[in-house]
Amino acid sequence: MNKPWIKNPSKVLPQLMVAVWATWGYFSMGTVRGWSSPGIPSLNRTLDFEMSSSDFQWISSFPMLGAMLGSLFINKPMQYYGRKNALIGHYLIFIGGFLITGFTYFGKHKSMLYVGRFLMGFAAGCTTPAAQIYVSECASPRIRGRMGSLTASSLALGVWLTYIIGSFVDWHVLSWILGCLPILFMGGSFLLPESPVWLISKGRHQEAQRSLQMLRGKGTNIEAEIERIKEHQERVAIKSGQDDTVMQQFRDVLTSGPVVKPLAISLSIMLFQQTTGINAIVFYTVSIFQTAGSSMDGTYATIIVGAVQLIFTVASGFLVDRCGRRMLYIVSAITTSIPLTAMGTFFYFQHQWGDQEATDYFGWLPLVSLMVFFITYSGGISNVPFIIMGEMFPLRYRSLLGGISSSFHLFCTFVVVRFFPDMLREMGKDGTFYFFAGCTLLSAIFVYFLFPETKGKTLEEMEQLFSSNNLSESRKRINCLDDVIAMEISLNGTVVLLGRSETDDCDTDELQLSVNKL
Repeated sequence: MNKPWIKNPSKVLPQLMVAVWATWGYFSMGTVRGWSSPGIPSLNRTLDFEMSSSDFQWISSFPMLGAMLGSLFINKPMQYYGRKNALIGHYLIFIGGFLITGFTYFGKHKSMLYVGRFLMGFAAGCTTPAAQIYVSECASPRIRGRMGSLTASSLALGVWLTYIIGSFVDWHVLSWILGCLPILFMGGSFLLPESPVWLISKGRHQEAQRSLQMLRGKGTNIEAEIERIKEHQERVAIKSGQDDTVMQQFRDVLTSGPVVKPLAISLSIMLFQQTTGINAIVFYTVSIFQTAGSSMDGTYATIIVGAVQLIFTVASGFLVDRCGRRMLYIVSAITTSIPLTAMGTFFYFQHQWGDQEATDYFGWLPLVSLMVFFITYSGGISNVPFIIMGEMFPLRYRSLLGGISSSFHLFCTFVVVRFFPDMLREMGKDGTFYFFAGCTLLSAIFVYFLFPETKGKTLEEMEQLFSSNNLSESRKRINCLDDVIAMEISLNGTVVLLGRSETDDCDTDELQLSVNKL
């Protein structure tokens, strides 16, 4: 039977508070993504300097180019200065990007917009690996999925709040307001503990013990967890030897199975997430409603769908450790394809019948479809790719692979957002949404056959899983059921059952072993 995830508040609440504050970077990322929907129409209305239609497309998508570089850049600060310091530093870039964008109102030159939006994206790229890896390394295995899903909730909150503020103020005021929020987030980040995993990797064992004690609660016995992390780091050090240069790590990324497998899965899931069309829809929500000829004002419809996305993203966080990552993603992908197909069908009838007749019969369909889309998307596709990025990568390569995965994710975002208007012209509005629906169904098939369940496993167990020569066999062998792991190994007619249970005084897992003859 599933245990309540906050059975021991004194142990869970410190982790929850740290995870919530660490994911404010994702909130700022959400404001970057949400800026275009109210900001671009407002800029177009009040424009008093030279900009072409192509510039508007580039201004919408330009942050993704900066984000690709930012996600690779943050690797070294995370590795050498720590996860916490990397989080603190990247807020300065957010502040600069928003303020430069806002001051374009006085500078009256599009180059300032490009620089400001690029810096916004650069900071957003830094956020993805830094926040997700920090939260994953600080959370205990039993609640890591729920803590990791806070990043998606913060992202949705940032998008929604930007929609609301943007409906009342012009684009430059919106930029100034959003630029002030990271100042608050940066100040609070100084109070966060450093990742105990990173501290142990640097030989700072006493600091790691204090950090882990703060995260697990004062009355929790953390000795077993500290020893497990130390032993794993020692094994990693012995295995890697002295050759730990950047070039060696890149060679391992291309040739080492335990590195290639999780990276390939993460990149594939990131690609599939973007081919749902999520960021194209977020960036152009107002324009989509205007194109559909919906009877509801596009600004208010945008606020409604943003609220729906936020509510169901938060709700899905309570399911990720109960239902598992695989099942949540598969159900989310299958159901998400339905509203995408419905949107494609509406635009098909609009093309066949004309705008007025299609709106008379199905004017309600765009709003309903987008609301259902955000509900189903938020149920799994929104957070599973980010959760597994912090879980699956080996410790030695975690910063590097997190940067590569984030950079690829942002590249896919850039491609979809930049060329979404071109897709609408070349493929038709109906064909574009049918394409998104087909890709979403394809992602469910991919996850069913190739994605192993990670629920409830420690980060060290994930490394062992991908060290297996046969990933699909490993996935079948290891069946994780909330707080129990059952592992079957046939050896000369003997079945070895490994069961994990949690002690009452500690979140650290205790292994119990029993041997039964067939």
